[in-house]
Amino acid sequence: MSDQFEQELFLGEFVNECREATDLAVQDILNYEETRNQDSIDRIFRVLHSIKGNLSMMGFMDLAEFVHKVEDACSNIRSGVLEPDKKAIDVLLKSFDLIEDAFKNILAAGDDKIDYDRGYALLKDYDPEQVGLNSEDVIANPLPRVKPEEILNKIKVRHNPIALVVDDDFASRKVLNHYLSKYMDCYVAKDGVEAIQAFTESLYGNSPRFDLIALDIMMPNIDGLQACKAIRQMERSKNLDTFGAETKIFIVSSLNDEKTIHKAVYECQADTYLIKPVKFEDLQRQLVRFKLIDHEEI
Repeated sequence: MSDQFEQELFLGEFVNECREATDLAVQDILNYEETRNQDSIDRIFRVLHSIKGNLSMMGFMDLAEFVHKVEDACSNIRSGVLEPDKKAIDVLLKSFDLIEDAFKNILAAGDDKIDYDRGYALLKDYDPEQVGLNSEDVIANPLPRVKPEEILNKIKVRHNPIALVVDDDFASRKVLNHYLSKYMDCYVAKDGVEAIQAFTESLYGNSPRFDLIALDIMMPNIDGLQACKAIRQMERSKNLDTFGAETKIFIVSSLNDEKTIHKAVYECQADTYLIKPVKFEDLQRQLVRFKLIDHEEI
């Protein structure tokens, strides 16, 4: 069975969803120019962060790299490091124009190979290194040791497992569902609220019991870490937190700083942490490790 993700099956839908988000972000840029409203710049940052992750998942790395630079510029403006003057607003608007050009090329040619030089030239004064900021720390091992392996080795592989994929990003849901559906039935939720509702329904027998929940972090309403903590609390209230029997929770996020990973695993009690874009072999390894599938199924 091929592990290659057939992105062309929903490429148009993917681009349309990204465009809807970027259109709203452009409106927020115009609003921010007039009002300096913090909510507007926060939403712009979140859109950039989300589409960067989506593009990486879909393999459009040239555009993802450019969006990452725009995200850095937005972060510097958002944090007050750079003044949100007319030039900064113009840079953001022109950057979104270039992102739209790349979307058009993806639909027309199937790739993101356009000339980004003018975009990078616009952003050169907004690079974190140019304003004295440090890039995010990337830990050497993104898959922390959560439980002693000798305990894991004693647990039986689960029979006919069921997964819940929770992510507000279209591409991330599609990719994870594509990977996981090779081994188990999958359900989806679009944010932490839906995840908690689905888990609650499963506790009362109104929906299947979930053996695995794959949670993004940056989602509206209730984020992935809050949802993870709430699910663990519900398990404890029902005495379902025996190791080996509880739902396995994989955090799947593009956030790769050590503080967030530590919080996810040790405070919120996720079982492991996978960094986007997820590699199929890394996901397989964790499914085997936590006895959701047998190594012979690979």
